[in-house]
Amino acid sequence: MDAELDKVQHLPGWGKPATGLFSGYVTVNKTAGRALFYVFAEAEEASESLPLVLWLNGGPGCSSLAGGFLSELGPYYPTNEPGRLQRNDYAWTQAANVIFLESPAFVGWSYSNTSSDADVGDERTAADAYVFLEQFFERFPAFVGRDFWISGESYGGHYVPNLAYEIVRRQRGAPDSKRLINLQGFLVGNAWTDATLDNSGAIDFWWSHALISDDTRAGALRTCNFSNIGPLRGEYSRVDPEACAKFVTRATNEMGAINIYEIYADVCRDWRADADGRQLLRALAGPEAALLRQGQYDACIDNEVQAYFNRQDVQAALHANRSEHALPYGPWLGCSTIVNYSQHDLFSSMLPVYRELLAVEPPLSMLVFSGDVDGIVPVLGTRRWIRALGLPITRPWRPWTSSTGQVGGYVEQYRGLTFATVRNAGHMVPYTQAERSYYLFSRWLKAVHSEERTDVI
Repeated sequence: MDAELDKVQHLPGWGKPATGLFSGYVTVNKTAGRALFYVFAEAEEASESLPLVLWLNGGPGCSSLAGGFLSELGPYYPTNEPGRLQRNDYAWTQAANVIFLESPAFVGWSYSNTSSDADVGDERTAADAYVFLEQFFERFPAFVGRDFWISGESYGGHYVPNLAYEIVRRQRGAPDSKRLINLQGFLVGNAWTDATLDNSGAIDFWWSHALISDDTRAGALRTCNFSNIGPLRGEYSRVDPEACAKFVTRATNEMGAINIYEIYADVCRDWRADADGRQLLRALAGPEAALLRQGQYDACIDNEVQAYFNRQDVQAALHANRSEHALPYGPWLGCSTIVNYSQHDLFSSMLPVYRELLAVEPPLSMLVFSGDVDGIVPVLGTRRWIRALGLPITRPWRPWTSSTGQVGGYVEQYRGLTFATVRNAGHMVPYTQAERSYYLFSRWLKAVHSEERTDVI
């Protein structure tokens, strides 16, 4: 298929895109009739030389258009005027060409003609994403061989390393000239990685930030089998599940109606964001609560994004939801109510995958970053699972400074992996701290050939 057929000529609320913007469907399984929807935003300058980045939001089952493209790191951003867009001054497209993929099928405008495809897990999600990339490079051959990075957040903690491993596995043994995907590494933020360590870290984070009582913390740590719990929900088993559920419920009651995705930001008082059936405290979700953005505050951005993508003129402009596969299950949603994701995969640790990826030669570059006021996948859990990898520290903990001259966060380098915090950022780092997020991302990419990568952070 010719990429020109996917080119967006006019974006409602903005006009003619200033740089290349493409969107449409890529079939990943002809037999099942399964296709994934994507938006591809070329870099604002020097698109022919800058790297290619794939962005994957979490969920599992949340859209990379709602999160990544229109409220976090894409080139456009909603305004207070309904239906109008503005420039995102900290768009990652200033440093890279970025693909936003709605994955797996039944997320956003992605679809399947086989209803059982709603039952999905990590393996098929990674395999479909790999097929998508194969088809993408056929559609955009100029990007074959370009430096390629995978990035994401939240349940992207599974999507991102699993896709990296899928690429490594499928290309293993092939000469460089035959490798379609020039994988350099990945970046993943507030990554759901290991249920036991992430959940115990969440309990301690809530307690250390004065959100829950001493007794509730002690009770949860004593009674819960954290390997079978997603944040604020889950199947409690083996260790007195009723007692565990009691303490988790008590914790949510003690915290009150806060924004668990950014504990110091207000919540949206317009509950229309929940009218599509999503739960305010849905585990691992993408942009379920709107968060503080530098220089402005929009606590109800979910409503604006959902309204925008459900406009017929927007869908026509983006080549989405066309009549031959119109969505049969209602309006476009930021997080799917159709996807039935594998609970086994949800609770599986990603540490074995990290160990496989750390052994790859030539080595991949891995940046794990964490907003330090996220209460759903907090920084404490991330530090615990990184420690569990047993990697030697090559450069110790230290502050990094953003472009404003302020401390942007802290960084520690291990053999094969770099960990960075982003100060005052929530679960969706590019949204809650846009300048710091862009600085971290852009400086990381520029240092791709540097042996001392974190010198530039």
